[in-house]
Amino acid sequence: MITTRVADRVFDELRRRIVVGELAPGDRIDPTELADSLGVSRTPVREALLKLDAEGLVERQPYRGVVASGIDHAAAEDITAMRIQLEVLAVRAAVPRLQATDLEQLRRAHASFQAAVQGQDADRSFGDLNREFHLTLYRLAGSERLVRLIRDLSVQAERIRAHFNVRGGPAVQEHEAILHACEAGDVEAAARATQRHILAVLFRVMRAGYVVPEESALDVALRSSGVDVSVLDRSPGDQ
Repeated sequence: MITTRVADRVFDELRRRIVVGELAPGDRIDPTELADSLGVSRTPVREALLKLDAEGLVERQPYRGVVASGIDHAAAEDITAMRIQLEVLAVRAAVPRLQATDLEQLRRAHASFQAAVQGQDADRSFGDLNREFHLTLYRLAGSERLVRLIRDLSVQAERIRAHFNVRGGPAVQEHEAILHACEAGDVEAAARATQRHILAVLFRVMRAGYVVPEESALDVALRSSGVDVSVLDRSPGDQ
């Protein structure tokens, strides 16, 4: 138990260094040097590195060992395209089915998410609570297969989101926009807010000046989702 707590502290510190850029993509992480610098044994360092590897923040390279990983921008675009198609579909199916009890459950999920983002363990709890907010709505679509596909993609999206600090980001406001649209029973507003929320994740990890490539899978997804893309900011802007 003590070792696990130490591993959590090592994980938090390494994650912080990667997210703020102290460890750039490709920087080598020597377990022995890291253990010495943090004043811990190698066991919790190994545990922390395994967890970071599972989250996509580090990778193991031949002859180099463990290095800080970067973001696969092509994969980020593809994941975003698929999420838009599936999640907009789920929103359109779910919102007309919302009952008062469903809205109350959605409000509670949002409140838990908002409290977590403002708390000390924001980085750890963000993924699970963010996913639960959305799945609370998507489950009402009445398709277990659709929800399962969305859940699988959300895990991949979390590996991208893990590369930036969730505190101070727009997620809470974006969730509020989705919630308000659901409360109003406005299907299209909920679809637009969901699409904007998904795009915001992509824009935060892409290089400055990024524009959705014409005729790419993402471009097609945006145009075919049925959402009026003219009302969406398709450049990074102030996301």
